[in-house]
Amino acid sequence: MSTTLHLQKIAVFFTFFSIFCAANVSFAQNIPVEEQKFVYFPHPMKNKWATSIGITATTLPYDITEELHFRVPAGDLHVLRRISDKVSLDGRVSFQFLQNLFTVGPAFNTKLNDRFSVGVGDQVGYWFGFVNFAGYKSKASGWQNYPNVSVGYRFKRQVLLTLRADAIMNFGVKTYAGNSRVTTDYRLLSGSSYTLAVEQPFYGKKSLTLGFRAIYTDFFWQTWPAFESFDRNIFFPQLIIGLIL
Repeated sequence: MSTTLHLQKIAVFFTFFSIFCAANVSFAQNIPVEEQKFVYFPHPMKNKWATSIGITATTLPYDITEELHFRVPAGDLHVLRRISDKVSLDGRVSFQFLQNLFTVGPAFNTKLNDRFSVGVGDQVGYWFGFVNFAGYKSKASGWQNYPNVSVGYRFKRQVLLTLRADAIMNFGVKTYAGNSRVTTDYRLLSGSSYTLAVEQPFYGKKSLTLGFRAIYTDFFWQTWPAFESFDRNIFFPQLIIGLIL
């Protein structure tokens, strides 16, 4: 029931955003994609840099919280650096100060025709976190790898739609309760995620990203304080909002 309710909320969210997109671009010119701003759309970059700042909100399932659904917000900084005509460097920072994730890696993107583009990439990430509250101290860190593939479609009136699939790999996870090492069995191939992102002009020279990521994994790095690993993949829904500068 809870999963159905989340999907209904997401559907309503995207419905209102679609209406906003239609109203905002109805008078816009159909300019080439090379002249548009994007961070998810798998198309060769024209400018040297692309930067987006925003937030993500991840809902923790009952398997972890037991009684209530908690939405965990995090700042989201996404930076692309053009290396060559079709190769770029993709870097992201997900930050909460008490726990943070840094990822970086290459991406290869190419244009198939005027509407479709595809891309492949592989980002390596390092995360760490610490808790020091009421005499309770714990800390953790680990590495992740995200090989991925993306398909993009350019609508008329400057709307860019991207579908991206990532494999999630965890390794080198270390957790401590006080000074004692907590041993937990984490699988190397922990799961996968699927992202649907829409990018379009917002105001001035800035663009807006709105996305939804469906994460299926037995270990989500933001849940490390629970010191748990599962023998099955769990669904973590995540909303993404970003302003492309």
